[in-house]
Amino acid sequence: MRRRINNAIRARLLAGLAAATMLAGTAMAQPETPASLDRLAAYFESVETLEGEFRQTTRDETDTVIEQAAGSFVMARPQRFVWDYDTPWEQVIVADGEKLWVHDVALEQVVVRPLDDALGVGAAQLLSGDFANLQADFDLSVTDDGRIRMQPTDPAWNFQRVHLTLEDGVPVTIEVQDGMGQRVTVELIGIERNPSIDFERFDFEPPEGVDVMQGA
Repeated sequence: MRRRINNAIRARLLAGLAAATMLAGTAMAQPETPASLDRLAAYFESVETLEGEFRQTTRDETDTVIEQAAGSFVMARPQRFVWDYDTPWEQVIVADGEKLWVHDVALEQVVVRPLDDALGVGAAQLLSGDFANLQADFDLSVTDDGRIRMQPTDPAWNFQRVHLTLEDGVPVTIEVQDGMGQRVTVELIGIERNPSIDFERFDFEPPEGVDVMQGA
């Protein structure tokens, strides 16, 4: 029987994934060149919205695949995103700038919590697009194979490390290690940078009849 990923864990991991995705399109070809992070900063500031699809694989501490998922996403600064899972279960995670909503369709359940409480100040600042806060909250470096490594400066964060793999100036893979043995790898597909997005897409209204619970 497949194990279902806990909503709270998925939301915490998604915070890191969404934050990392907002870095999309950084052209980083020379790991040893300090100017690479300057280009990262410049592009980070230029991306206001993103839209695309994703494939997500979650592995446990033994590297066993425990879940494969897929869906679509849309994001906008500041601190807004929709991460819409089509498979293996219908689930929608929405950040509206103030709150984080997790809607499990099959369970007819919505969990809501303040965005800052759910993501931590650092991740919320990261989503806001402030590169100064990014530098304060993460040790940024480039690995020998050209990936961007983001190591949180606060060890209490729920995700311990993020790696981005880029090709042709756009992210193709994001990997989040959560510090609890789980590793989530997300492949991004068909990314559109700075599309025109109606901010009403980030207004979440719980469907009639579902249970709405305040998250801890």
